[in-house]
Amino acid sequence: MIDLTVTAAEFPFISVTIDTRGMQPLARRSTGNIVVVGSTGGAGDADANVPVQIGSEAEARKHFAEVDPRTGAVTRSGPLYRSLCAALRQDPAPSRVYAVPTGSTEPGPGEEPGGAVPDYDAALTATASLPVQLVCLAEETRPEHLRLLRDHVENVSKAGSARMGVAMVDPDLAVDDANRTFTAAAKAAYDGVKSASSRMILVAARVAPDEDDGPLPDVAAAVTGTIAGYPPHASVLMKQVRGFRIPLSRQFSGTEIKELAEALIIPVIDPELVPGEGLFLGSGRCFTDDSSKLYVDIIRVLDHIEFLLKAGLIGTIGETRIDRLGMQGMRSRIDGILSPLLTSGVIAAYSIDIPLLPILEAEEAARTPGQGSTLSEARQDRRVEVLLSVTYAGAVHFLNINLALKA
Repeated sequence: MIDLTVTAAEFPFISVTIDTRGMQPLARRSTGNIVVVGSTGGAGDADANVPVQIGSEAEARKHFAEVDPRTGAVTRSGPLYRSLCAALRQDPAPSRVYAVPTGSTEPGPGEEPGGAVPDYDAALTATASLPVQLVCLAEETRPEHLRLLRDHVENVSKAGSARMGVAMVDPDLAVDDANRTFTAAAKAAYDGVKSASSRMILVAARVAPDEDDGPLPDVAAAVTGTIAGYPPHASVLMKQVRGFRIPLSRQFSGTEIKELAEALIIPVIDPELVPGEGLFLGSGRCFTDDSSKLYVDIIRVLDHIEFLLKAGLIGTIGETRIDRLGMQGMRSRIDGILSPLLTSGVIAAYSIDIPLLPILEAEEAARTPGQGSTLSEARQDRRVEVLLSVTYAGAVHFLNINLALKA
């Protein structure tokens, strides 16, 4: 029988198949995006619980304030507009600013009658999908509402969208016989706001209103903007906060600054050793129960590294095989993610350990029964364990100098 199969012609001589899988872009994560949640005070045209990106004070006026058409002056505004302005005035400024206006709910049992209160639950839920790393509630100092912020940042962070909440102590917090100092009163009032996972930042400043009978400046929003302006590995200690003032009579004493810092509350201070006038963050700690993750920059760096690893390794899922070449390639990919962090000084050192790799690099005949069982189990479950160790060198927060005087 004659085979009549026709051999393909040589023309067009060259065939090129293009594989674009290697061109898949990596997901990127900004580290300086913030969202401010709060009441508009009935001003502006924004809908409740709908996020709005704000790039300037002019955009904030458009959505959250009423303006005199002739002079352009703000005639009416609410907490949200004022807090947005406080965040936008920081230098360096946040990368991106979102605003979420709240609806309102009638006062519940135990709350003061006579007016509606912001519905933070619904507004915070609306922020869950936003690409932000810091959240604050506009001009909010009530602990019961700040606990909603704490619950939000903890739950959303567990779900994969890591973020931190920034809150402020009531500047006019009452000091009584039970709590004889401002720090003691703050600890008693805000202890329930602490985060078990170091997701909260609590700041304190005895600010004064810009005008008589005017609202107090939103220190939390200003600090949120300040922190967002710096990279994750920058300590927040001694970073300048702009946009408000603290009368000399209401500034914290040296004793109060120490007490607040030891209570994990960041005081806003005007240090004598810094020339000129300016307000700075007097501590760099989270308001937390976890002493192993005490500083704000540690949490921000961990969140950043976690995202980089997830974004950089998602391409290995369903593609990389559990063999020697596959595991070596995975190690190279991880090295490519962490090496730039080492070069830029974000981390001081790192090590990568893939327990399966030494087994795969050994000859099959040289593997022990235990190694063979480990490899078989990994291939059956299609699960690979990677152990990473990262050394982080934090910034200096305290200098202990011993000065010896000799004749």
